[in-house]
Amino acid sequence: MTVNKINLNSDIAEHDFQFYQAVDKPLIASINSANLSCLFHGGQREIVENAVIECIKQNVSIGAHISFLDKENFGRTKREWDKKSMYSLLKKQMNFLSDICKTHNEYLTHLKLHGALSNMASKDTNLAKIIVSFFKSNHPDLIILAPALSELAKVSQEEGLHTVLEVFADRTYEDNGMLTPRSINGSLITSPIIAVNHVKAMLEKKAIISRTGIEISTKFDSICVHSDTPNSVKICNEICILLNSMSIKQKKLNEFFN
Repeated sequence: MTVNKINLNSDIAEHDFQFYQAVDKPLIASINSANLSCLFHGGQREIVENAVIECIKQNVSIGAHISFLDKENFGRTKREWDKKSMYSLLKKQMNFLSDICKTHNEYLTHLKLHGALSNMASKDTNLAKIIVSFFKSNHPDLIILAPALSELAKVSQEEGLHTVLEVFADRTYEDNGMLTPRSINGSLITSPIIAVNHVKAMLEKKAIISRTGIEISTKFDSICVHSDTPNSVKICNEICILLNSMSIKQKKLNEFFN
């Protein structure tokens, strides 16, 4: 085992205040980096602001969780796009979260794409290039948190941006290294035991392991637990116990580049 540090991240502030209190807040206490909704797929401004304050309190780095404007489908439906509309989408969401952070003397460390936008940019090289070009021109110091083996990660690395590759504790993978579509039964891992074993195997093999058992070797430095996965808090807590047992230290995303 040569992995000695890892980042644990989660998507936060996507739902109502009751969900924030019951799920988001406990998750923030366990993770190292939070991806906060910019209100295009879910959440409320007050909840995002509460999450920013809690992240500062818990020493958790803050990133923008960017999606298509699609609250009806929680950002999980494909949308048409062109360069102009994509730049506008990215700019509005970055400005929203940056402004909130500034009011609390905090700054954004990273960005992560959500839902359909993430899935599309993982496969579409042209879309990945458009997104990366926006951040290279406007936010060159931000870290791009991108799925391992994705086109977004490849393009970001080629363009010289700080790039962290992530894998998912609560999702299964296909033989090509992409996430199993949520429409397929069993694509979501809700059992803490299965999720922890999934993470342990990826750490030990240094690979993404598909649901058919194929091992696809890849570097990764971050593990995501989706907040809206059933048992997410328990899954996250169990992963923390696993990491400690494997002597793997948890780090914020920006600590990988210090």
